[in-house]
Amino acid sequence: MTLHLYNTLTRRVQEFSPLAPPTVTMYVCGPTVYDDPHIGHARSAFVFEVLRRYLTFKGYAVTFVRNVTDVDDKIIEKARQELQIQDARLKTQDLKAKCAEVAERYLKSYHEAMDRLGLQRPDLEPKATEHVTPDMTDFISKLLISGVAYEAQGDVYCAVRKCEGYGRLSGRSVDELQSGARVEPGERKQDPLDFALWKAAKPGEPSWKSPWGEGRPGWHIECSTMSTKYLGDTFDLHGGGVDLVFPHHENEIAQAQAAGKPFARGWVHNGLLTVNGEKMSKSLGNYTTVDQVLERYPHPDYLKLLFLKTHYRSPLDYSDEKMNEARKNWQDFRGFFRIHDQIQTEYSPKDMESAGVVPNFMTRFQEAVDEDLNTPQALAVLFDALSLGQKGIERGGKEGFLWREHAYSSILEYGTVLGLFQQGLSEEKPEIREKIQRAIAERDKLRNAKEFKKADEIRNQLKQEGFHLMDTSHGTFWQRIE
Repeated sequence: MTLHLYNTLTRRVQEFSPLAPPTVTMYVCGPTVYDDPHIGHARSAFVFEVLRRYLTFKGYAVTFVRNVTDVDDKIIEKARQELQIQDARLKTQDLKAKCAEVAERYLKSYHEAMDRLGLQRPDLEPKATEHVTPDMTDFISKLLISGVAYEAQGDVYCAVRKCEGYGRLSGRSVDELQSGARVEPGERKQDPLDFALWKAAKPGEPSWKSPWGEGRPGWHIECSTMSTKYLGDTFDLHGGGVDLVFPHHENEIAQAQAAGKPFARGWVHNGLLTVNGEKMSKSLGNYTTVDQVLERYPHPDYLKLLFLKTHYRSPLDYSDEKMNEARKNWQDFRGFFRIHDQIQTEYSPKDMESAGVVPNFMTRFQEAVDEDLNTPQALAVLFDALSLGQKGIERGGKEGFLWREHAYSSILEYGTVLGLFQQGLSEEKPEIREKIQRAIAERDKLRNAKEFKKADEIRNQLKQEGFHLMDTSHGTFWQRIE
């Protein structure tokens, strides 16, 4: 079975074929660190976490690079707000230091949020500020030499009309783009479509020395520079949110290919996220951070299940109703795991060979994920495995044992590929488990003696302590009440 991915560049789902198998090179646009990460950031990070995990599952050696934009207009504005600056009359070093402080603080916030979600760090996480000179300035110099860039009083621009194939990624023609383009006050570009590679220094803003004078890089040149530095001129996959297709990724292609060789071979974009049907924004009061979600829904798998239920390219709407549904799904998985672990069986794995036939969950799972990361279908396989496991608990005997074990191993293996169950299932401490088991044993004695009132008192006491008892033909099992 072969992985197929939708390539934004070709507008079709196509077979994924890396340049140098078994190595896969992947670059994803990371955060601009000027605020705490919201659930839209979490969704994008999780989409590429799943892609990375699945590629690894299929035997590829993935090199995953995700940048950090730590110099940007938004960071500068945030620093000004924190310094309560009303104008630009400020010493450069003061604002530059504040910008660095803001960026470092919110990068730490981003890392902590992704860690709480149980997401893996990238193999490399280059910062823009650490690659301005000589990396970005050298890249810009190459574009000037090639003739697709020009200098204008300390600024450097990319001439879009000189970039062959511009608009191919976003599906827009240069003429179409021209109709909505304009030159902003203070810009020195020759054509409204042109975009900045280097911005001349403004009073008080962070800046670096360059052949064109003091200044700072444009946003687009940052990713072109860092992706090719660490992955080579041509690499396998470039990812990000669909909102980055234009102008950011379109401009990345223009810069990189004008500098010499073909750029990323495949482009993967995740859909946007709304909250209760509305675009997320602070003005609407629905800006939802990762920390806020985890405060209300503590286990990260709740949010991951919500993400997995929607195809990565589709828009996703966040709501409490959907989060509660995801929490119920997770509790069902956890309940099965706990009961499975409590059952004492006299059967061995060898008995499974003669116990019958079980569904081929592996084939179904891989067929789903191979078809453009169809996680809703892959998740359906896990739910089917859960159903089989629950039936196995009720059925008992050798066949029930087979169903339970097959379901248990399938859910854990494929759930792990989807990024689930990485932070455990909040298993109770050994002393708590022992206490509950003693209470169950005492209750069983009372029931056998037909002292049902006293037996019910034990059940009710455990319920008050947050534990629910389930009586089955194979014994009594327990789980924590959420």
